Amino acid sequence: MCLKIKGSCVTEPIRITDATFTVIDLETTGGAQIEHTIIEVAALKVRGGELIDELTTLVNPQQPISYFISQYTGITNDMVRSAPRLEEVLPQLLALIGDSVFVAHNISFDLRFLNMELKRHGKPALQNPALCTVRLARRLLPKQQRKSLGELAQWFGIVIKERHRARGDAMATVQVLQKLIEIAAEKHDIEYLDELLSLQFQPMRYFKKEPAHIRQLRERLLPTLPEKPGVYLMRSAVGEVLYVGKSKNLKARISSYFTSETEKPEKIRELMRAVRAIDIVPTGSELEALLTESRLIKAHRPRYNTLLKRYKSYPFLRLSAHRFPRLEITMTVQDDGAEYFGPFPSMQVARDVCDVLSKNSLLRECSDEEFQKGRACLYLDLQRCLAPCERMQAVEEAYQQEVERVRRFLSGEDSALIALLTEKMKQLANELRFEEAAELRSKIHSLKRVFYRQADIISSVNENNLLIILPSEKYSERCKEFVVLFIRFGRLKAQHKISPDEVFALEGEIRRVFFSGEQKPERCEKEEIDEMHILSSWIYHNRESLACLYMSPYSSAEHAVMALAERLAELSGLQKVQSLCKAEGMS
Repeated sequence: MCLKIKGSCVTEPIRITDATFTVIDLETTGGAQIEHTIIEVAALKVRGGELIDELTTLVNPQQPISYFISQYTGITNDMVRSAPRLEEVLPQLLALIGDSVFVAHNISFDLRFLNMELKRHGKPALQNPALCTVRLARRLLPKQQRKSLGELAQWFGIVIKERHRARGDAMATVQVLQKLIEIAAEKHDIEYLDELLSLQFQPMRYFKKEPAHIRQLRERLLPTLPEKPGVYLMRSAVGEVLYVGKSKNLKARISSYFTSETEKPEKIRELMRAVRAIDIVPTGSELEALLTESRLIKAHRPRYNTLLKRYKSYPFLRLSAHRFPRLEITMTVQDDGAEYFGPFPSMQVARDVCDVLSKNSLLRECSDEEFQKGRACLYLDLQRCLAPCERMQAVEEAYQQEVERVRRFLSGEDSALIALLTEKMKQLANELRFEEAAELRSKIHSLKRVFYRQADIISSVNENNLLIILPSEKYSERCKEFVVLFIRFGRLKAQHKISPDEVFALEGEIRRVFFSGEQKPERCEKEEIDEMHILSSWIYHNRESLACLYMSPYSSAEHAVMALAERLAELSGLQKVQSLCKAEGMS
């Protein structure tokens, strides 16, 4: 990525979560020889593990499809007869690929074939960064594991819909890529795109004989591990906790430490030389594993966690505390009277949202120093700003309406901006301005990620005070046990497991957390922001299966615990809550 800073070009490393990948799969009339051509193409554009754009189409090859290819792919001559020709498809395909990373399973075939067709049609070969999932799999998975797409899908538990059709295989490749990225991050601490691209070309190594203590751990521990979420603690010979980790699948994650088909980073090899025991803490959910890991790291301060785990820095959007606020990106949250919205999943999403809101609202973009000069700038002539710098009294009411419009969008209450931009995107496409339409579509996707996420949680960090209720790992018809998480100012303050008839025991805890007069923290530490991101992401992804009880409507702990009792009764399928209240002497 190239950033312009005062006329110079500065290269900024791209995080994998911010990188854009286009996964390609081609179905053809044969091998990559000049006499063969494409009969179907699928291009799936992904960022942060989410599909943001795609192109899938049959292609008229202008030659017969052989019986063998029809049997192999299911694509017949009748199916492609009315399909567009390749020269009609290529402009759309190239616009979608743009400057993204070109990904394919066995990339040498797809990239060579596509470049052959580009040359045939008088177009230059692709120069995009390229990533091969076969190469990655060879370096990240056990040696005995076969690397075909079908075998990898089975290994990862991925169901391929329409095998040997372009979109089915491309979608499976997207899922395989995501799994390999997760393994690369966990096993090799790979965080940036250039590291991932380099990993696929690292030379294969023969491995030294496995140490005796590793062999003993493998034989004794691995067969007993559950395929469930949980936390694991790696201990030394004297019982010191060396490392704390978490996984959605304890067996798969811990087993990955014992693979030896590629040279591990020195810090992981050093850790494994010191490990003599591994304890596990199974949990009832991924969220409980995430939060338990965070709590154990803070309790034990394992020395290898400082080496192997880096708290990510998540961006926020900030509406300043100025009389005429401006919208800006920040990496810190402070008690300065401003409103903070986030954390956002990546800097790219934050930039997209800030850019679109700035261009589609009349908020000022100047610094406070420029504002004090009291002179309108070019944005007034462009109708991009109300110029409160020189017309304070005249525009103050209108400016506050603009602020409220931005606030409502960031709080998930007003989607009008998305509808407006969607119409603009369609207009650009009708005018054949495909690259501009594709860029706008990417930004709309970022807006939707924010809007539909914020619709489920209060977005301003200052107002995130709630109870999250979810079934515990023991929950059943006979054992109606819940986990209640106490969130104050966007931070986890406490968690308790209770049944509905124990709910009033939480009144004191509710009073301590929410009604003790605690002031907002002056700033958020990276660890807290990381936990806030975990919570907000988990709430969004699990919004259909949990309940949130916000504290703002309640004036006391007694009122709040009554509301909690009613909510637990509803979730438990109980018809009445009066008996619970009577047992506590409450009306």
